[in-house]
Amino acid sequence: MVASLSSAISGTTAPEKQIIPSARRILAKSEHLQALIQRSSSYTTIAGESRLVWKPDIERIQRVVVKNARGHAFYEMGEPMMNDPASVWVGALEHLKGDERDRFESGWDSTGIWPEVGCRMMNRLATGSDLNQNGWVIVQENVYRYLTVQVGLMTVRTVLYNFLATEVVWEY
Repeated sequence: MVASLSSAISGTTAPEKQIIPSARRILAKSEHLQALIQRSSSYTTIAGESRLVWKPDIERIQRVVVKNARGHAFYEMGEPMMNDPASVWVGALEHLKGDERDRFESGWDSTGIWPEVGCRMMNRLATGSDLNQNGWVIVQENVYRYLTVQVGLMTVRTVLYNFLATEVVWEY
């Protein structure tokens, strides 16, 4: 997933041009992976302009996103999400416009269900540790952040490299 993401951001599968160091190493070691990712790209002409379009294996990416979301739900809230989620969304953060972006970026507020006393997220909310103003956990600035909220049964959102946005929702 990292190699695909870096290739999309960089606009190439060439290892030396990757902006994500781990993707540079991964692609340098595997010409097969380079070719696989390259086949997922195409040039499209829109209004006379050539544009590189990446069409990754979305099912593969969604499996990784769901596995990651399960980990965040359990780590932060102490809630094991064993069932399949009701919805999984993966897309470019820049494609979210206006209200969509506001909804995605919104986090904790007084109308939401607060986490269980003693879980990591409750401690974070009480101290403000590693959180931005909307309740997102900042793992590494401009690289990775996530949000876990008990909307529905559980909602987990992530943003990678301020480019790839994800949302996994479990319902009752």
